[in-house]
Amino acid sequence: MKDFINDIGKKLPYEESEEYLDGLIARATEGAIKHQAAMRAKSRWGKMMTSAAAVVLIVVGIGTAVWKVQQQQAVTTMASESPIDEFLNTLTDEEVAQLPYYEIEEIPEY
Repeated sequence: MKDFINDIGKKLPYEESEEYLDGLIARATEGAIKHQAAMRAKSRWGKMMTSAAAVVLIVVGIGTAVWKVQQQQAVTTMASESPIDEFLNTLTDEEVAQLPYYEIEEIPEY
């Protein structure tokens, strides 16, 4: 009987040529380089998209805040220039006390 460790255990079951092994190493290296380049491109793309999204959110946030301020100014301007406001501002306290007013229950439904 053969000694397994000395005879069979140290031998490979098949032989490969040097050309095949060199080609295998070259293909593996090329694949690793391509994979690394693809990962860098994805990383750059992700950073660019994140930055673009942040800029969009900032612009939309500022635009919304400016729009709200303009709306409030427009309402304030409209309210201060109203003829009713001008009329009410000219009344004295006694005249205001004599004005008729309605409770919610007294307003007729149409």
